[in-house]
Amino acid sequence: MTSVEENPFAALLQDGANADGVSHKLVEEVLLFTLNKASSSAALCLADVVVDTSEETLSEDLVAHALFERLMLAETSQYAAGNTSAEAKELRAMCYLQGAFARCERIQAEGKTDCSKVLALILNNASTCLRQPDLFAPQSFGAQWMEMFEQADEHDTSTQEFLIRVTCKVVEEVDTIEALGALKAIFYPVLTELQKVIAKENLITMKKNAFWILGFFVRDKRAAVLGELLIDFTTPNPKAKGGEYMDTLLGSLLCISILPKTQTAKYEFFQELSLNQTDPALWALLSHHQQSIFLLVKQLLVLSPETKKKTLQWLANCLDANVSRGHLWNSININLEQTVHSTASDAFMTSLSSVLARLCAPLCLPSLKVLLVDPTYCAVPDKDRQAKGVSLLKAYDETCLLTSEEGEERLTAEKYNFVTEIFYMTHKCFELANRPCIERLVRVMRELQNTQTAYGEVMNSDPNNELTKNLYRMIIEQMQQVLCIKNTLSEPTNDTFLLKFFEASAIWLTEIAMLPREIYEQCVDKRDFSPQIFRNLELLSDTPPFVAPFMQSVPESIIDNISAYLNFCRRLNGDQYIHLYFSAHDAFFKMILLFMGSSVLVKNPHLRAKLAEALEFLLPTQIMGSNRQTFVTHVFDNHSDRFKVVRSLLNVFVSIEMTGQSVQFEQKFNYRRPMYAIMEYLWTKPEHVQCFRDLATEAEQNMEAIEPPIFLRFINLLINDAIFLLDDSLSNLEQIKQLQQAQENGEWNSLSHNERQQQVSNLQHLGMLARFDNLIAKDTINLLKLLTTEIKSIFCHNSMVDRMAAMLNYFLLNLVGPKKERFKVKNKKEFDFDPAQTVLEISHIYINLSSDDSFCLAVSQDGRSYSEQLFSYAENILIRIGGGQLIGEMSELAGKVARLGAQYKEEQELLADAPEEYLDPIISTLMTDPVLLPSSKVTVDRSTIARHLLSDQTDPFNREPLTMDKVKSNEALKQEIESWIEGKREAARSKS
Repeated sequence: MTSVEENPFAALLQDGANADGVSHKLVEEVLLFTLNKASSSAALCLADVVVDTSEETLSEDLVAHALFERLMLAETSQYAAGNTSAEAKELRAMCYLQGAFARCERIQAEGKTDCSKVLALILNNASTCLRQPDLFAPQSFGAQWMEMFEQADEHDTSTQEFLIRVTCKVVEEVDTIEALGALKAIFYPVLTELQKVIAKENLITMKKNAFWILGFFVRDKRAAVLGELLIDFTTPNPKAKGGEYMDTLLGSLLCISILPKTQTAKYEFFQELSLNQTDPALWALLSHHQQSIFLLVKQLLVLSPETKKKTLQWLANCLDANVSRGHLWNSININLEQTVHSTASDAFMTSLSSVLARLCAPLCLPSLKVLLVDPTYCAVPDKDRQAKGVSLLKAYDETCLLTSEEGEERLTAEKYNFVTEIFYMTHKCFELANRPCIERLVRVMRELQNTQTAYGEVMNSDPNNELTKNLYRMIIEQMQQVLCIKNTLSEPTNDTFLLKFFEASAIWLTEIAMLPREIYEQCVDKRDFSPQIFRNLELLSDTPPFVAPFMQSVPESIIDNISAYLNFCRRLNGDQYIHLYFSAHDAFFKMILLFMGSSVLVKNPHLRAKLAEALEFLLPTQIMGSNRQTFVTHVFDNHSDRFKVVRSLLNVFVSIEMTGQSVQFEQKFNYRRPMYAIMEYLWTKPEHVQCFRDLATEAEQNMEAIEPPIFLRFINLLINDAIFLLDDSLSNLEQIKQLQQAQENGEWNSLSHNERQQQVSNLQHLGMLARFDNLIAKDTINLLKLLTTEIKSIFCHNSMVDRMAAMLNYFLLNLVGPKKERFKVKNKKEFDFDPAQTVLEISHIYINLSSDDSFCLAVSQDGRSYSEQLFSYAENILIRIGGGQLIGEMSELAGKVARLGAQYKEEQELLADAPEEYLDPIISTLMTDPVLLPSSKVTVDRSTIARHLLSDQTDPFNREPLTMDKVKSNEALKQEIESWIEGKREAARSKS
């Protein structure tokens, strides 16, 4: 045995000779070295480096020193025997220690030997490596960990356990901040290298081991500090722009999609023209990739309170940095330099949206945790955000369903839970990710359509032209864009998550809007306003009996998102999946009925009109411009609240016209188009037709109510729309005909190139306007035809009948009279101009109302368009256009109109010299029911002022506010007029 003078380690031998030390054999098996030159083991012999001993038990200190010396060896082969394994000769300290840890665990699992002391030594040394890597220079522990991560697989738990135990040891030995700093020094280079690899991958080349490696940082709550390290690494500086989030590790994963990673990059997929509009293989890759990101983010959220807080902060800051994506210009000017760098790409944002939608799965049916979402989240001012647990920035500035008074403090809860946070974040992300993408898709599809039209025209004239080839290239590029965007947005797994999330959102909206007053008062006491349970109350009226003040804090974007999603499904997605989820139909239907018709719940008429578009989605019929063939739903037949749909529709129809809620003219008709489609469908259902009848009856009983009845306002607007649209259309068609004739006659030949282009542009613009007018006019006239088949008397009421008759006469005269040639344009189909069909529809309306004498009389008294030849013109046209079956009834109507007209003319001649004070000052006809207007003190006929107030609730003489209940009957004047008329009749009778 060596003396202490010769070798200082010899003292350790003496100290541990009789102590409870470590088995020499165990050291050989686990650490793969021996201190006995005479040993026959295949381990490294370190007797010359440490001490030579044949003792069976070694002291802990000796083994510790020996292990440290082993780790410091710059070369191992000189200590190896011929049969020494590669593991024993391993020079890389961390790889060696991990191997020793694995062997130690294996022996311990067998239960024969206590390895705890050796295990402690291994972990102590591994901790030293991480805290003091300079001792082991030039070794790179980051590279060693990377290699260990890559070599491990799902069956190998020892690498993960080793990482966790070593990390815990580091945290145990120094304070948390120092530990985090030491770990970052080792693992940041690992993550940097990993990010570089990910940045080069696409959806097809992406290897799953990237997620496997990242999984080491988030799998175990014992080492939550690793998750904190990961989220710190992937967090840009607090003032980072939206685009800078793409340059983070998490961002580089989110950028991998069917769409290009950046807005200016080239589209990679769907490069060839194909009949296949979808690619299931790409969908599977996208779904798998997004699921992997979701699992990573979910682990960060559940790992520890600190990682949860930092991850939510990352999401909130990212959304705030990209808020300008929600601005209107962003979807149009996508290639502007500042836009590209200031916000993240569509690929990044849609992937983030899919991750958040997956995080919301517990909020959806069947668990329905959405009922724990607090509706006051957006009422929290910035100063209270942290105290109340609100991560989302600027939520306080959201535009909400109802407005609060200036300076009014909105209700807030005591604290906000995770469910509430993730709910609002997901909606914000959909608003900033999917909605701009949908808008971009619509725009590119429109551009593609224009390019295809131009290509078709050029192809016919000069197929080999350079322009033809350029247009073809543009078609390929635009088609590629369309397919990439469409396939990203409609990936089936993500679509299902979104559908269920929006179903849950619709249920939540309905529940908070219908929260009973007594429950709300309990919420105020608890300072928690979430609905908690699913009450599913029936819609008993247009508006809930109690509207909670927290509706002032519910963002409009939630309803906007649901509408945008349903409209995308209807127009662009072919409804692949939604028809499978019948529960969603009920939830959407009820939410739409509740909010669409009620200005008490939704102030913004645009938003209510969008809900009407969303309701059109639920029609089980073919929709114009949609890919949909069939769609099975029973909501219009079976839903318990289905009888509210007609009133709700009429409410929103009228609200987009009302003073103070006006919308742009063209936009108004775009909003009404889906409403016409829904009403036409409802007219096929007898129980819904009865709802129309009931509303008409209610209107007739309340013609002079302060608030004009909804049905009266509705038909008044229908007539206004029909007049405007057909008038505007005929005016445009007349101009189109003049331009077409000038072109045919060669008048354009003398014009300069620019002037010719201007004329072509004028022709196209007029054509577009005429087509728009004709499409909506067709729907309006058709709806009037349907209504008048069942409802007649209100159209013949004295406040309505003159306008109805004048409108029909005017259109009939223009379409069948001597001036019809003025509108005879070439290519009528191009402008959706079908005068024959319009004449048929108008004839039906005449016949529907012909049984009412007041209507027939009004037809005869229309001095602008009526003449005795009018119906004979119509009969000639009806014979030519296949309306022969209507001729008999039209002849009958013509006879009745002429007869009543003659009688009335006789009467009017009798009363021709009526005193001025007996005449209505607005339309100069003899008053039959004079009324006094309270503020201007002018007397007018009741029917005249009733008609005026339908469109404008002011006194026509001084613009003061006025309603029908304020006008006063002028009984004395009425009796005076009646006496005068009777006197005239008596004189006529005596004379005859």
